Amino acid sequence: MVRTVKTKAVRSLNKGEQAILLPGITGAEPWELWILGGPAQAECVQTCKTPLDNRLRKNSTLALPVSQVFCLPLWLGETDTKQFAGIISLQLELRGLQPRSGGPVIFDWSMVAQEGARTLVTVGVLPAVMPEEMQSEAYPAFDLSARYLPFAENALTLWQEQDRLAMAITRGPDLIYYQALPETQVSQRVLQDLNSIRTTLEMQGVLTPLQQVVVWGEAGSTELAALRAAFRLPVTQGERPSPRLPTQPWKLTPAVVGEAKKAREVQRWRNRAILAVLVLYLVAVISILTQLFLTSRRVDQLHQWQTQHAAALDMIANTQAAWKELQPVVDQKTYPLELLLATSAAIPADQLHLTLFQSNRAHILIKAEAKNTAAPFLFLKGLQDNASLDDYTWNMSQPHSLPNDLTTFQIDGTHKN
Repeated sequence: MVRTVKTKAVRSLNKGEQAILLPGITGAEPWELWILGGPAQAECVQTCKTPLDNRLRKNSTLALPVSQVFCLPLWLGETDTKQFAGIISLQLELRGLQPRSGGPVIFDWSMVAQEGARTLVTVGVLPAVMPEEMQSEAYPAFDLSARYLPFAENALTLWQEQDRLAMAITRGPDLIYYQALPETQVSQRVLQDLNSIRTTLEMQGVLTPLQQVVVWGEAGSTELAALRAAFRLPVTQGERPSPRLPTQPWKLTPAVVGEAKKAREVQRWRNRAILAVLVLYLVAVISILTQLFLTSRRVDQLHQWQTQHAAALDMIANTQAAWKELQPVVDQKTYPLELLLATSAAIPADQLHLTLFQSNRAHILIKAEAKNTAAPFLFLKGLQDNASLDDYTWNMSQPHSLPNDLTTFQIDGTHKN
């Protein structure tokens, strides 16, 4: 039975639709572009020689062939799905599936069944080396082709994928195992491989009893009879059905693509940061130029005002200069007569007389003769206690006794400011 697909003109995607690039049946047309998820049935709109020929590749999921994704059913002693990724990663490392390059294992998984405290999962693992055409950065997502095919429950299914025989086994409705076979037709070697796979899965407690064998595509009566004899199950034959979207997509992005996308994202953020810095720089420059313009304009306005009021300003300047000259006279605290009056008030009664008094705002010099040695100290204390002279700090030199029993001394007053 020959499966025929009438391709349609490639169109843009409508709302709710997804484009999937699936491996084709033959090597002559190795890839098929399907549009799924819309109100209409699945449509095959293009056949491609390579994934780069897909016109919708920027909006498509590349469904990798079964031959490119290793399958590993696992029983996990855990029911918390948050722990599965770490447990699976450890199991893959124990089985020697860690890439020699030391990079992370690229894998994804689907839960199949839970029994008590353990969970059965199907794990898909990418090999370390893949064909270059299947590592295109133009594709935003990567998945497994077998996950888009509607398999019968509890069945072993065979179909052609790029001129190579592929097989899948379901446990109930769930895909539990898949593998690419070494030949293109059902041969004795293929039957041996299938029986070996079945026996291994049964020993692992992965399989439930198979109910049928399904063959999609061409198969001779001899091949069908050999399958019936080998499995002692009903064998049905038909065309490969149209694909459908899986409940939860896998993320099987090749390491090369992931690193390229990460580098591109880093570069995008770096460019954004540079752009942000440039914007801030331009804002700062514009702000400075605006401030400079406003300041210059204000200076010009002040110059105009100064020119218009030059006569008044000259009068104010002259008045200010005259007032500055008069300041020592009109300032009560620094006016010499006021200072002399305050100094005289501190003289002990009939104990001394001043021989010299000099003053300016910054300094006062006092020389005097006293009748005894105690009078200078009383005079100094009087100066220090006088509120009118609080702005000065007073220092007295050592009094000097004269032969006529008089005592001469000198006191210096320094303005505090």
